[in-house]
Amino acid sequence: MPTGDTPSAIGHTRLLAKQWPIPRFRDKWRILVREADRLSMATLPDRLAELYGDRPALFLDQPLDYPFFHGDCVTFRDFARFVARIAHGLDHLGVRRGERVALMTGNRIEAAFAEFAAQKLGAVPVPLNIMLRLDEIRHLVEDCGIRTFITDRSVFENVIRERAALPTVEHWILVTSQTVPAGVTRMSDLIADESDTFPSPPLAPDDLAIIFYTAGTTGFPKGARLSDGALMFAVRTYGKLIAALPGRRDTLSLLVMPLAHTSGHQALLLQLTMGMPMLLMGRFDPQRVLQTIQEYKVTMFSGIPAMYRMLLDAGARDYDLSSIEIWGGGGDAFPDELIHTFRRLAAKPGKLKWLGRSKLPRFARGYGLAETAGALATAMGPPVGDGAAGKIMRGVQYKIVGADGREVSHGEVGELVVKTPGIMQGYWNNPEETAKVLTDGWFRTGDLVRQGRRRMLYMQAREKDMIKVGGYSVFPAEVERKLSEHPGVAQVAVVGVPHGVKGEMPVAAVVRAPNSDVSEDTLIAWGKEHMAPYKAPRRVVFVDAIPQNFAMKAKRREVREQVLAALEAGESLHPSPPPFTEVFTEEGTETPVPSSASISASGGGLGRRPR
Repeated sequence: MPTGDTPSAIGHTRLLAKQWPIPRFRDKWRILVREADRLSMATLPDRLAELYGDRPALFLDQPLDYPFFHGDCVTFRDFARFVARIAHGLDHLGVRRGERVALMTGNRIEAAFAEFAAQKLGAVPVPLNIMLRLDEIRHLVEDCGIRTFITDRSVFENVIRERAALPTVEHWILVTSQTVPAGVTRMSDLIADESDTFPSPPLAPDDLAIIFYTAGTTGFPKGARLSDGALMFAVRTYGKLIAALPGRRDTLSLLVMPLAHTSGHQALLLQLTMGMPMLLMGRFDPQRVLQTIQEYKVTMFSGIPAMYRMLLDAGARDYDLSSIEIWGGGGDAFPDELIHTFRRLAAKPGKLKWLGRSKLPRFARGYGLAETAGALATAMGPPVGDGAAGKIMRGVQYKIVGADGREVSHGEVGELVVKTPGIMQGYWNNPEETAKVLTDGWFRTGDLVRQGRRRMLYMQAREKDMIKVGGYSVFPAEVERKLSEHPGVAQVAVVGVPHGVKGEMPVAAVVRAPNSDVSEDTLIAWGKEHMAPYKAPRRVVFVDAIPQNFAMKAKRREVREQVLAALEAGESLHPSPPPFTEVFTEEGTETPVPSSASISASGGGLGRRPR
C-alpha cells in the first residue's frame, strides 16, 4: 500500500491499483448524500479521509519533505493530516476567524493544504496568481487587509524580494526546505510538532470561505467573495452522482491547471470528492504532459484550448494517448475541430472493431466564472458545435436578456443572467461594482450567448472588451492604467488580436508623449516588469491618434482594425511569439514556459522519477 513514508510508484499504478481500497456503497451514500449537510470546506478533508482512507489522493512531481512525511504520494488520510497540522500552526500564530490569509505559491499541494487549514479556523484564504508583480500584490494585500502571507522561496526572492515591500504583512510562511530570512517561518517548522487532528465544526452556508480576485473594467482587480455554500454547491451536486456510481481502482487524472485559478480549484475539489487519484504537475510543459500520459496511463486530462494546441505542436500525434477516457477543459470556448482531433488521438479498439469503428473518449467541457464558483454549465460527449458552453447545471436558474433587460426569443443572442447557489456574495469592499452585476440574487455574467437545440448554450462574445489569454482574463483598462504611468506614453488603448496558441494576445496602440522616442521594446519590457506577463502587451503599435467616441473612450473596434493593419504590414505574430509565462525554480532562476514554436525536443520526465 503506498504511504507518505516512502516514495510512491506512479509508474506502477496499474500494479498498485489492485491494492487501492474502494469504499462501500453504503459509506459513499452516507457521507456524500445522507450527511451532505455536514460537508463544508472546514470538514471536507476529514470526511473524505473517513471515506477513502489510504487510497492515494495525489501523486506529486515535487515530492514533499517534512519531519513527519517524506514522499510523492499523498493519501486521503495524509491530506487530512497536513490540513490539521497547518491549522494548528496558523492558530498558534494568531490567525482568527474572518481574517484573510494570502496564498501565493507555484502549483504546489501545500497551497491547497493551507486553504483548507485556514477554513478550519474560519479564516478566509485568498489565492493569488503567481504571475502578479509587486505593485499588483501590494494593492491586493492592502485591499484585503492581509496579515498572513504563505508563499514559496521563488516568489519571495524573485517578486517580493524583502518583507519591507509589504509592511502590513505580519506573518510570513515559506514553503521551502532551505534556510529562510529572519522574521520568516518555514512551513516545515510551523507544523513539525503539531497534532494530526483538528476537530472543526462545519462552516455555515453563508460563511465567507474564499476570495478569488478577478480583473475589473475599472482597472483594478475585484475580489469575488464566495461563501462555503457557494463552493460546496458543485461538490454536493456531483457527490450524489458519485455515490451512485461503482468505484474503480484504475483511474488516474493529470492535473496541470493552476490551483489558484477557478478552473484548477474546481477540478481539485471535484476529483477529491470522486476519490480519483491525481498526478499534480508543478507547471504545464507540453512534452512532459504527453510523456506522462503515455508512461503512466493517465485516464483523464483537463486543460484550456491553448494547452491542447501546444500539445499538438509538441507532437501529440506521436504519443500513445489511448489510456485517456475523458478529455476535459474550460476557461475558453473549444472549437469542434480541436475536440475531434483529441478524441481521435485517444481512440482505442472497441467492440465494433470488425465494422472498422473505434471507441472514442468523451470530451467534457465546463463553463463558469470566479463569481459563480466556476460552476454554471457543462457539456459531455462528442462535439456539439463551436463555442458550446454546455447545458445549465441542475439547480441553476438562468435567462438570456437583451439590452432592455427583457428575455430574448429562442436562438437570439443576449446576455446570460443566472441565479445559483454558487453565486458570490459580492465584491470585497466594492459595493459599487457589486451593484452593477447583482440584482435580487441575479448575476449578470456579461457574456453574450444564444440557446440552441436541447437547451445547449453557445458563447457569442465575452464580457465587453475582455481579452482571453490562454485561459486568463485580461481587461484592457487595467493594462492601460499601468502603461499610462510610463512618461513616454501620452495615450494608450489595449486590444486583443488572434494568436494561434493562446487564443488572443494583448497589443497596445500608443500615442507617444511630446518629444518622446520611447521604443516598442522598452514598453514591452516595462509592462512585463510592472504587471503579470499574461497581461503585459506582447506588441506595441505607435499611432498618431486613438479613435474615441463622444465619451472620450477608445473605439476598440477601430483600434483593433488599426492594430491588425499595422501588424500585418510587419512580421508575423505566429509561429514564433515570445513566451507568455514565466515560472521560478527553487533556486530562483527564471525559466520560460515554451511557446508552441520554442518547445524543446529534449523532453524530460517528471521532476523525480517514481520508483
